[in-house]
Amino acid sequence: MSFQVTTIEYDSETGPGSADELAFEETVFAAMGPVKGEVESKRQTKSTLPLVVVVLIVSFVLLGRLGFLQLHKGAQFRAMAEGNRLRERIVLAPRGQIVDRNGAILATSSPSFRLVLTPLDIPKENVANEVTAACKLLGLDVSALLDIASKIDPKSVQGVLLATNLKVEQAVLFQTHALEFPGLDIQAVPVRQYTSAESFAHVLGTTGTISESDPAFGNQGYSAQDVVGKSGLEQSYESSLKGINGQNLVEVDASGNVVKSLGEVASSPGSTVRVSLDKDLQEQIYEAFVSRGNVKGAAVALNPKTGEVLALVSFPGFNTNAFAQGISETEYRKVLQDPTLPLFNRAIGAQLPPGSTAKLMVAVAGLEEGVINDRTVIVDSGKISIPNQFNPSVVYDYVGWKRAGLGPMTVRSAIALSSDIFFYEVGGGLPGTQQKGLGIERLASYYRKFNLGKPTGIDIPGEKSGLVPDPAWKSAYFKESAVLGKWYLGDTYHVSIGQGDMLVTPLQMALWTATIANNGVGLKPHIVLSIIGKEGKAEHDIKPEVIVPKVASDTSISVVQQGMRQTVLAGSAQQLKALPISSAGKTGTAQFDNNTKEHAWFTSYAPYEDPQIVLTVLVEGGGEGHAVAEPIAKEALMWWANHRYQK
Repeated sequence: MSFQVTTIEYDSETGPGSADELAFEETVFAAMGPVKGEVESKRQTKSTLPLVVVVLIVSFVLLGRLGFLQLHKGAQFRAMAEGNRLRERIVLAPRGQIVDRNGAILATSSPSFRLVLTPLDIPKENVANEVTAACKLLGLDVSALLDIASKIDPKSVQGVLLATNLKVEQAVLFQTHALEFPGLDIQAVPVRQYTSAESFAHVLGTTGTISESDPAFGNQGYSAQDVVGKSGLEQSYESSLKGINGQNLVEVDASGNVVKSLGEVASSPGSTVRVSLDKDLQEQIYEAFVSRGNVKGAAVALNPKTGEVLALVSFPGFNTNAFAQGISETEYRKVLQDPTLPLFNRAIGAQLPPGSTAKLMVAVAGLEEGVINDRTVIVDSGKISIPNQFNPSVVYDYVGWKRAGLGPMTVRSAIALSSDIFFYEVGGGLPGTQQKGLGIERLASYYRKFNLGKPTGIDIPGEKSGLVPDPAWKSAYFKESAVLGKWYLGDTYHVSIGQGDMLVTPLQMALWTATIANNGVGLKPHIVLSIIGKEGKAEHDIKPEVIVPKVASDTSISVVQQGMRQTVLAGSAQQLKALPISSAGKTGTAQFDNNTKEHAWFTSYAPYEDPQIVLTVLVEGGGEGHAVAEPIAKEALMWWANHRYQK
């Protein structure tokens, strides 16, 4: 490559430093210096041509870029511009109603107001001042709302919920000052309303603003402002109760104030959920607990022929309306710290030894396996003495509830009078005699046939499985100790009367009672009967489902039924003789805390000849079953007989 060096002469009159004012192009060439004569003319001609080319190229580039932005990116930038003045506001759909088996409303939606902040419509530096001013105007907690506002994305157009359950007066007051608060808005929203909040608290459940821990979080159709079911039926049937949100497109000015509405798509309410619960029966049972003061307990009522849950009570309850309306942190902390554990659903979650109510299943197993028959007599002398197998000089005494003994017992009278000695021998046998027992393996297998040791599958969350102990379980539980992990005859005795490590829930007890009442077949407990759509038509009906296939022969089941009837006529449940209908039952007193305290149980069904209701009652740590739990059952069955039987 070669370079040509050109020497240029400057004219003294037109060279650098001239005071003459030059145009932009002239200035450029003047910096190079003008030349004289022909050389100067040619130089100027040659220098002008490249400039024209550059200008043309730049022009074409600019025009091309402009065309690209207009044709290919126009829609995108137009949408961005629209986003600065248009806001799509969500119109929350009312949740579907929950009604009882007779159509009584248990849960519905009512209008409420809440304060919402749209971050993009408030300059970041103004958020704190504006939120503080709004709080002072409406009488809200400044620190709580500022904490929420401090965590927002300032570029977001999604509304952020600041406060809920505002009164009508607050909403009206805000609207009169709305121009002072660009980016803040009062929205009218549906809020859950429960007609019997405390008595239905655990079965219906609660609702609340959606959070990341909710299964529905991030699902299509949900926004950050949505309210979802947090527990109970509200959670289980969220997809049915949740409606379809609407949309409201509004135009806002530069300050975020609404200029006009551009159109609305109406919301659609959720489906109605019809449940098997009887509102009046549920309230009657709950009030029976209330009248007894500071107690803890549960009750479950079932239809043994269908598995329908007629009542499911956990006491004490709590005010679900407070949760729906936005419970304060102080109130929530008070509920959490309550020693009676009001948030705990005892009906499906309390795992306790069942005591003598388990003898019903032991009797079925003994009869079915031929260990006893309906004429077998075992003498209840008040105790059984068992020598230590390694050291006969050490003797263990297993006593009955009546230390003097109940005398000769058949299976029917043993159920009626709740003979511990009889069922020790049926379950574990009596060494040195011809009385052979079921043994723990067969006993445990029959408990499991009645669906113990696993959940029933009821259609609300939180159900526990209980425990059926056996040698394998004990060995694994005490794996660090060969002595503690060994299964002994005494363990079998304890499990034979519903004690030791055996654990059940009130719902499980109701299920095995229903199985016996229904001639040995158990139906899956369920609360929902049907889902009803917009036009009042059932979208989905829940059908009965067998979860305990025929567990024993009709003969064996009939003998146990007769024993339960005798319990009412001449045994430990004679209070039920006052009922206007026939009934059958079984008391239970389960010891715990080193046998210093007792759980009171009572399980029953009526009418005896044609069972239509099973009722199981627990009073946690309440004492003896016949003295504490049975009276509650009596009141509930009396009400049912007078208001529901053959109505």
